[in-house]
This record gives sequence, C-alpha cells and structure tokens, in this order.
Amino acid sequence: MIGRRKRSRSVRLGVGGTDFAPRYLPIAWKIVAAIAGLTLAGIVTLSAVVLNQVSNVLDNQIRAQAEITVAPVARTSAELMLAEDYLTLETLLNSLVEEGRVESIAAYAIDRGQVASAGTPPEQSLTEGVWPLAPTVEPYRREVLFQDVQVGYIEAYIDTSPMQELIRNTLNAGIATAIGVFLLSLLLAIDISKRLVRPLERLAESMRSRIRPMDDQGNPLPMVRQDEIAQLTDAFNDMARDLLRKDQVEAALRRYVSDAIAQDILENLDRVELGGRAVEGSVLFADIQGYTALSERCSPAALGRMLNEFFGPMSECIARHGGTVDKYMGDCTMAVFGLGTEPGNHRLTAVQTGLALLETVASINAERERRGETRVEFRIGLNAGEMLAGNMGAEDRMQFTVVGDTVNLAARLVTVAPPGGLVTTTAFMEHEQVKGHFHTEDWGTHELHGVSEAVAVSRVLSAVDRA
Repeated sequence: MIGRRKRSRSVRLGVGGTDFAPRYLPIAWKIVAAIAGLTLAGIVTLSAVVLNQVSNVLDNQIRAQAEITVAPVARTSAELMLAEDYLTLETLLNSLVEEGRVESIAAYAIDRGQVASAGTPPEQSLTEGVWPLAPTVEPYRREVLFQDVQVGYIEAYIDTSPMQELIRNTLNAGIATAIGVFLLSLLLAIDISKRLVRPLERLAESMRSRIRPMDDQGNPLPMVRQDEIAQLTDAFNDMARDLLRKDQVEAALRRYVSDAIAQDILENLDRVELGGRAVEGSVLFADIQGYTALSERCSPAALGRMLNEFFGPMSECIARHGGTVDKYMGDCTMAVFGLGTEPGNHRLTAVQTGLALLETVASINAERERRGETRVEFRIGLNAGEMLAGNMGAEDRMQFTVVGDTVNLAARLVTVAPPGGLVTTTAFMEHEQVKGHFHTEDWGTHELHGVSEAVAVSRVLSAVDRA
C-alpha cells in the first residue's frame, strides 16, 4: 500500500491454486489506477484523433500530388495515342520518372492496351505502409479523353516514401510523448495518493489506538491542511478523545461495581434513576474480629495496607465464584449473589464462596506469620431471601446496593460468628439448594440486635465430599 507505512495483508496460499491477491484493493491503488487509467484513455483517444487527421491530410496530399502530376500528361497523351506517336509518349513518361515525380507510369489505349511505360511498378509483397497509411500498391488512374470521348487511361504509382517517413517520425514522436506523459501522470498519481492517503492512515492508526496521531517526540501532529480531510481529522480527534474518556469512565465504574451491574448501567444511561426491584438472592458479610483494637495499634497507613492485603484476594475470590462485591464498610466486605438475569443456585454459591474466603484469609495469615506479623481473623455471616436491589440515595448522588430484612439479618449474623468461622440461619441450611451439601453444627439460638425474634444459627464447617 502506498503511504507512510506499508502494511502486509493476509494472503491465501494453496497447493492447487495459489492466491497472492489482497482481500481488498487499498484506496491508494484505486487512486493511482483511476488517474493512470484516465490519463491513458485520454492519450489514446487524443492520439487516435490526431493520427486520423494526419492520415486524412497526407492521403489528400498524395491524391493532390498525383492529380497535379498526371493530369497534364493525360491531356497531352490523347493526341499522341490517336496519332500512335508512342515514342513521344514514352519519352514524356520517362521524363516524369527521371524527375522523381512518380515511381512508375504507364499509358493504355482502349483498343491496344499498354502503349508506353516508364519506371518499375512496385511489387505487392515488397510494398509496406506505415499505419494509419495503407501500402501504396494501388495506382492512381486518370482517364485520357479526346473531345469527351475516352481513348485510354494513364496509370501511375506515386512515390510516397517521404510521406511515409514523415508519418513514421510522427508516430515515433507521438509514442515517446505518450509514454512520457503516462509515466509523469503515474508519478503524479502516486504522489497525490500519498498525500491523500497519509491522513487517512493516521486516522486508521488513531482508531486502532484511540489516540490522536503523535510525532516522534510524542506530541500531537499539527493539522496543516485546510480541507475536508483536515475537518475529518479534527472531528475524529474529538471523537477519539471522547472514546478514550468513555473507556476510562467504564474502567473506573467497573472498579466500583461488578461487571454485570456496570454493563446494566452503561446500557441504560437514559434510565438511571432512584428505585429498585425485588430480587431473590443471598448476601454475605465478612468482617475482622477485634478490628477496633487492631486499628488502635496500627497507624492509618499500616491499617490501610493491611486491609488492602486482604480485600484484594477476597474480591477476586468472590468474583471467581460469580458473586458481586456490593461495598466495603471499614473492615467489612459485603457481597451479593443472584442479582443476574439467571440467579441460579445462589445459596449454594454463597456458602461455597464463604468457605473459599476463609481459606483465602488463612493463606494470607500464614504468609503474615512468616513475616512476623499479627494474624487477622475474619468472621462471616450470610443469609438469603427477598431483597430490594437498585439505586439508593439522592438524585445527584446514588449507589447501587441491596436493602431489606434479609440484608439486615446477614449483617447481624456476622456478630455471632466465631473467628475464622461461617454462620447462617438453620432455615438457610435446610433449604433444598444446600441441604446435604455441607457439614454443619448447631450454633445455638441468638437474640440479634434489631431482630424481633430469636434466630436459630448453624455454623458451616466444610463441604460434603461426594466422591
């Protein structure tokens, strides 16, 4: 491809039939082909017209020369034929040949045939013409009249070699000129295509990278053109900046909410409003045992590093199991399961995630102990049921979350969980989605703050090995 950079295009190679052609014709080739084709067509058309005119002019000149040469001889020959003075007639014809005015000439009487001649007629096989002039084997004939009665005719072959040489030189000069003009137009076409395609290639580069074209120092290239391509480039640069900003906003949004929620928000930007919908799901809370005392012993920076050390792997674990991190509240992580269009077995997933989180925390604590740092124990509580999921807050400041009694009970259950333990309601574990899938133990009946009735609690120990 003609342009600032050449890019290889895919080709198909086969044994039976090898295809080296690109899958499309680059626009630069199209421009070159169009300009070269139009130039060539113009040269051919103009050459044909000029050569046809030259041919007609030369043919008329040949006929005019023949008429001027033969007409006086035809008028004089009438009386010589009638007087049968053929010697004088032949002398007259020889004088024309000797003067070089004709190549050969012969006189024919009506009743006697050829009576006088001079010169040698050209042979058919040896006579060549130069296109567009025809070979000169056909003679020029002129009737010999006496008192309007034909007594014979004169047949002459005019020597057209000077004219043939003239047309040959004209043809050679025309061909050389046509080739030169065509090559010049080809070079101009290539240069024009480069100038036209280079900005388009930069636009294509920007589309792939979604940034404005840069120079070698990383600065935006100045747009020195003042035409439609420059306008297109400016418009594209604005669009590229908007797309880059959009990507950055999307990436930032996905760091605050799950991919599913982010996608739902992005696809319904015109319908972002307060409110929600009732869903059936599971909610999990995981917080640090003795966080208040731990925070008193640590500096804010050390406390932040410690929280991030746990929250990062825990977030990955939740996402890996199909859950959504709803929010972080100080030392507590809140995760929700079953908010998708197909919630599936969210109870089973929530319990499996809780056990996986405890394993993740144990692995991090083992590494902390190797470094001589204090263990940090998490406790987990989870619950399932109907909840309201949607945008909560104010019109100008909202947050996607879940609320309801199910969420409140899960938050209270975490307060009765042991360090490194997972608890839920006994009713939760008796649900058909999870019943028989895990080893549990009775964790008693507890009066929970904000809950009107005592709740029977079970501790989940491990998954049942079904091998």
